[in-house]
Amino acid sequence: MSVHLLTPIDKEEGLDKAKRKAETFLAKLDPSPMIHVWLDESDDLWMKKFGINGYPAQFVFNRSNRVEKKFAPEDEDSKAVEALVRKLVVGA
Repeated sequence: MSVHLLTPIDKEEGLDKAKRKAETFLAKLDPSPMIHVWLDESDDLWMKKFGINGYPAQFVFNRSNRVEKKFAPEDEDSKAVEALVRKLVVGA
């Protein structure tokens, strides 16, 4: 699942263009089908709610539907995300 945070630039360029750009970006990361959610709220609201200072951020959930780990923008380590997901899914 992905959550796209609408920015002022998205609104200026138009939501159709923002949607195409987001879907192109996500397809490069993971070509498998996934749910895309659009969040149109103020930066203050989602930063406080998600406990992050910017984007992109990644959240890995466990089988109990709880956040196992949050990866903030400064934690750009895709291998760490993959290793954690693998551990949670297959117990490796």
